[in-house]
Amino acid sequence: MKTLNRFIRIQLYLTILLSVFFITVNSQETNNGFWSGWSVNVNGGANLFYGDIENYRIYKSFSDNSEWRFAYGLMIQKRISPLFSLRGQFLKGNLSGTKRETNKWFEADIIETSLSATLNLSNLIWEQKPRTMSVYAMVGVGLTNWTTDLKNFETNENIGGNGHNSGGGIGGRTMEGVLPFGLGIDFRLNDHWNINVEGTLRPVNSDLLDAHEGGFQFDFYSYNFVGITYKFCKKKEKEPLLPTEELIVQETVQIPEEIEPQPQEELIPVKDEREDELRKLEKELLEADAETGIYKSPWQGVEFTVQIAASKIRIDPQKFTSKYNLNNEVKVNYGNGWYRYSVGSYIKFWKAREYKNILVSRHNIYDAFIVAYKHGERLTLAQLVDFSFSAEVLATVEKQRPVTKKSFGVQIIAFKDKDISVTAVKELYEIEQEIYKEFYDGWYQYTIGNFDTYKEAAKLRNKLKLKGVSDAFVVGYKDGVRVKLSMILN
Repeated sequence: MKTLNRFIRIQLYLTILLSVFFITVNSQETNNGFWSGWSVNVNGGANLFYGDIENYRIYKSFSDNSEWRFAYGLMIQKRISPLFSLRGQFLKGNLSGTKRETNKWFEADIIETSLSATLNLSNLIWEQKPRTMSVYAMVGVGLTNWTTDLKNFETNENIGGNGHNSGGGIGGRTMEGVLPFGLGIDFRLNDHWNINVEGTLRPVNSDLLDAHEGGFQFDFYSYNFVGITYKFCKKKEKEPLLPTEELIVQETVQIPEEIEPQPQEELIPVKDEREDELRKLEKELLEADAETGIYKSPWQGVEFTVQIAASKIRIDPQKFTSKYNLNNEVKVNYGNGWYRYSVGSYIKFWKAREYKNILVSRHNIYDAFIVAYKHGERLTLAQLVDFSFSAEVLATVEKQRPVTKKSFGVQIIAFKDKDISVTAVKELYEIEQEIYKEFYDGWYQYTIGNFDTYKEAAKLRNKLKLKGVSDAFVVGYKDGVRVKLSMILN
């Protein structure tokens, strides 16, 4: 018994070591760390024999030396890709078979170690994505060890066997190769836990598993089990509300998540000018358009768009897209306590006017009207008509960051495709400090502060976080150029 227990431990350790070595060598490391993609599974189920000593090939007897036996196992698995995984398996169980016409029956205990690969059939056939239920196939290779006692069915007398200190395996057990293959269904419970059901056939390179030679050349058994899997995942680290001033954060581009509050009031349609004044303004704007040609605008940097609604609270723009069956993106502009929703972007007033008419006639947006923006600042149509309107007023004055050998600032927000004015950002976050707008690495980035030390910038970052600017983080500059913090921190 001590020898058998020792052998079981050796087999278990060998399976784990071989699995770790084989999977690590053949897999690619990911940025999520070593444990990403690893899982452990414990399982148990029916272990059924198919060979010479059996009553029926399909149906297994429950009575008179039942042919139903139990087995259990442990698997260590590494996910290589959405399609493939590798796993090592340890299996221990019993087998039994009865042949009443020859007055024989046997019982055996087996210990198996194997390495196998699985293919996610659901991801192979359909889109590769996380699923609640996945179907997979598996195939592998391994070694199975056993001891078998062959007995007289009527007297229960032992009339033969193998694996009792006479085989080539460890501890004298009979050892042969095994080729497991089968199908399974995997049910995802959450990020860490799965339940799986699997059915496998396991042909053995021997006709002695039932201690009886003859008939089919190879014996095999079937292990059908239910298992539970624990998946190792890298935990997401939460940033403390007030991190220490010495904390060095990685430089990343962060965009604040837009959260839709619960609607509290009806959408309020907005009109810009009185009807009689509007017609006069439109006529003058159309004349200015015509004087500058088809592709040139008389108002450099001005964007015309069609406003369709406004609200005191922010509403998901997708709701307007669905409500009015719009093809264009609905944009949101915030100012003076209002969220304004508009569609389209044109440098010519006449194009915006045509689109407004389409929105009214085809989409039933009767309150649609044209507005103008320059660098995120809203302009009245009357200001555009007045050609003596000062270019200094139209232009957004943006203060440039002073150039020093080394400095630190705090980024509060960034936009990929939107060039928003610093005034709008100040109103959005209620910030009194000077805001620097910079274009870096494809992003419009808005920062405040110009400090000589990281410690001073970290203090400002922490104050901003307390005010609700949760995405604020420290950035660094060298000779006025944005660089990674690691390049200037000593």
